[in-house]
Parts: sequence; structure tokens; C-alpha cells
Amino acid sequence: MNRIFLSGILKNIQASVDPRNLIKLPHELISFWKSWRIYKKGYSGSYPIKILHILYEESQKSTFDPHYVLQAYWATQRIMNNHASFPIHVDISSNLSFIVQLSAIIPVIQMEFRPPAIKVPYLYKISGNILSLPFADKSIQSLSCLHVIEHIGLGRYGDPLDFKGNWKALAETKRVISKNGNFFLSVPIGRPNIFFNAGCVFDAKDIIEFFQEFKLVEFSFVDDSGCLIEFADIKSAQYMKYALGLFHFKLI
Repeated sequence: MNRIFLSGILKNIQASVDPRNLIKLPHELISFWKSWRIYKKGYSGSYPIKILHILYEESQKSTFDPHYVLQAYWATQRIMNNHASFPIHVDISSNLSFIVQLSAIIPVIQMEFRPPAIKVPYLYKISGNILSLPFADKSIQSLSCLHVIEHIGLGRYGDPLDFKGNWKALAETKRVISKNGNFFLSVPIGRPNIFFNAGCVFDAKDIIEFFQEFKLVEFSFVDDSGCLIEFADIKSAQYMKYALGLFHFKLI
């Protein structure tokens, strides 16, 4: 099947799982066929027309995931603000789109449990396990790990079950950061819970306490309404349900 058609079909199936969209389906179909008849009647070009109806995109606003969009903005700005102190940045399994774009600015090594088959200049992919990072003690000057730690130990991605997996992973990040090195971390924060096997929501205070030998340079967060709150007081996040904590630690 043509990749364009397959992509469209999968997109429609995925969107149709949402019951809020199914209510819109009759309107979507009627609107599409009206538009199709008008377009076909008036079209005089040489390109053939094939039907590939994409559903549920008639909306007043474009949608996006504020956690991933805003953490990319936050991390890119902070990493680049500190770039003069290191030649290469290291990342642990963060969102690929963010890392590919960052590698267009500075060289990036990304360690991934399941490395994707992608080749772009200045992005160096290595395979590894966050519970046993393939880096020497105190060897990394700039490290990021965004929206990853909450999944460790729950088996969601084929990794072994480990009741303390997320804390072991955080301990590994502490091990590899060099003196005066920077660590950029994001994890879900709010009322602490483990949602098996989706992920964990942390108490922000527990993260800060775990890195007590580090200096907390900055705490920011994406709140429950999807707004970025920069340079925040930790108390301002205590009533969040599913926010995203953004932590910049420095080993002094």
C-alpha cells in the first residue's frame, strides 16, 4: 500500500479511538463530500485526484503536547546558555525530534535503549542501558534526560521490571556528571503515584532531595494547564496533578 495512504488511514484510526471525535464523524463526512464535489467540478489541472480523507482536523486551534514542546524550548535555551563550558552534549533517551534539532546547533551523543535508524551530521547514536550507563564516572560536562526516568523499571518498553528502577537510573546520571557539570532533567510531577505500566509521577521535593549534593540552578515547570512557569518556587507546584518538572542541576 502507498505510504501516503497508509499514513492517512492510521491517522484516522488513531483519531477515531477518541469518543469525542466520533461525535463529529457525521459532520466530517458530509462536509468532506460537499468540498470534494466542489473541488472536483472546478479542478482543471493535469495532476490526477485521489481521495484520502483525513478526519477531525477542522478546528479553531492547532493541538500540541505542551510537555514535549515546552521542555524542548526550555532545555535548548539552557543547554546553549552553558555551551561555552563544554565541547559536546550527551543525552539519555530524550525525544528524538528535540535531539535532532539540537544536533544542528551543537554536537550531541545520544544513548538510547533502542537506537533509531537515523543519520544526521553531529548526532552520534549509541546503544545502552540507563541502569548501567556506558560512561566513566564524572566524565560528562553536559547531560540531559527529558521525560524518560518515569518509565524506567515498569517494563513498558521491554525493559526488565525493577521496583527501584527510576531511582537507580537517576543514581547513574549522578555518577557520570563531572565537577561543574550541568544536568537538565524533566519528569512528571504532582501528587506522587505509579501508573503501571505507563509511568510515574514524582513529588518535586523528592527529586531535589535526591540531588542534594548538587546545586539546584533552576526549577521550572509546565503546569496542569500547559503553561511554562520559569524560575519557579517549588511550593508553586505542590498542588499540581500532572505537571512537568524542569530541573537544572550543577555539580559544584
